[in-house]
Amino acid sequence: MESVHGHNVLNMIREQEAALSKEALLAAMSAEFGEEARYHTCSAQELTAAELVDQFVGKGKLIETREGIQYIGCNCHCH
Repeated sequence: MESVHGHNVLNMIREQEAALSKEALLAAMSAEFGEEARYHTCSAQELTAAELVDQFVGKGKLIETREGIQYIGCNCHCH
C-alpha cells in the first residue's frame, strides 16, 4: 500500500466549501484515499487518518471549531 502525503489531504480540505466535523473529514479521507490508507508528512510516517488530522491541528495547519475542521494554511515550502 502506498502512503499518501499529508499535502494531498490539506488540498482536499482546502477545496471544501464548509468546515467538516472530524468524523465527516475522516469519512471523506477514507472515501478519497481508501479505508486502509496510511499517511506521511515531512516529519512523520505511517500515520492513520486521525493521527494526521491531529498533527495538522497541533501544527496550526487546520483549526477545529464548533463548526468543524477548517484549513488555515501551510508554510511548508518543501512541495
